[in-house]
Amino acid sequence: MNYRLNAVKAISRRKIFETFITPGFYIALSVSLLLGYFLINGFINSIDSSGLNYGLNPVYELIAKSLSGAFGGTFVIKLFSEGPFLFALYIAYIPFLLYLTISSVFKFGFEKKVGAIELLVYGPSDGTSYFLASLVKDIVLTFVFLGAVLVFFWITAIVNNLVLGPEFFYSCIVILFLSLAFFSYGIISSVVTDSAVSGIALFLGISIFFIILQMGSFAIISGYVTNLSNVLAWIVKWVSPLFYWHLALSSIGYGNGGVFVVNLFLLLLLSIVILVISHLVLKARGVRV
Repeated sequence: MNYRLNAVKAISRRKIFETFITPGFYIALSVSLLLGYFLINGFINSIDSSGLNYGLNPVYELIAKSLSGAFGGTFVIKLFSEGPFLFALYIAYIPFLLYLTISSVFKFGFEKKVGAIELLVYGPSDGTSYFLASLVKDIVLTFVFLGAVLVFFWITAIVNNLVLGPEFFYSCIVILFLSLAFFSYGIISSVVTDSAVSGIALFLGISIFFIILQMGSFAIISGYVTNLSNVLAWIVKWVSPLFYWHLALSSIGYGNGGVFVVNLFLLLLLSIVILVISHLVLKARGVRV
């Protein structure tokens, strides 16, 4: 076990260093922050003497109408009850999450294809050490992202006389555990496929499937679509990170801290189960393509 921990530390340090000297990380972070700024600025421009008026900003008018049509007006009111920061946080989070997961899945598949990981397993390491190092790297970079967002949004809030609400900070905590689960799905997508492209395709397919089911679970739909969505959601929700994410945020809205902690634990447990399965699959298949 010690050799694996030492290998994880050594490989993860190298991966973090490589990420910090490549432009992709800074491009993804800049895109996320720009998206956040754009959404916050649009919200501010939508405020008049009577309060929030979505009609003052074409983008927010489209956002409000789309969300209201899909999820109802109550959902929109709750989403923006603390200002634009909660919505901006999740929109800014999406491109950075995609950058981390897709780049890790691609690199794992590519290095497995060219035999780089096979070379590592002949030394004091194994395939599990490699994917755990990638996981550590992605978690560290998620902390960096959240730190940058907190500082950037805090400065923006002060300049515009706004306040970061409690749900924003709880959401930052949830994002850490949510990211861990998605990174784990990225790992298992890499492990069960033979190429970088197929690994990315599998991960994106899984993610889109979870998103569609989560949206369908509380969207305004009726009839056969509702029944089908509810059945699929009930079956799949136990392995969907978005299910526990939604329960965690809902528990904060009801002031139930215990349920919040339980759902964070379930997200962690889901990630561990996926990583254990990845280890067993990699042990059975090996790292040679």
